[in-house]
Amino acid sequence: MAQPRKVHLFNCDNVYELSIVENLLNATKARLGFEFSVEKHIFTLCEMSELSTKRIPAMEMDFAMFVVHAHESGLLINDDNLERGYAMVYRALLQATGKC
Repeated sequence: MAQPRKVHLFNCDNVYELSIVENLLNATKARLGFEFSVEKHIFTLCEMSELSTKRIPAMEMDFAMFVVHAHESGLLINDDNLERGYAMVYRALLQATGKC
């Protein structure tokens, strides 16, 4: 039997309830066709740099979801300037999941 895949959920400042996303994933488990475990991570803006440079690179993950609020102002995840918005977290997640 294959090891469960590792899914990590991330949210800044707890602006969205990650258990809702976890419930959605669990509801689709049969359709996905593989087992997985979910780990939730809430961080503050002050923790964003450490999360991106130290914690995320040390995590084993197969999938990651970065959950943001629809009314988030300044949602910059694909910006070339890593000091702006959530680009730093987004890039760290891309690298950790092998997509960058």
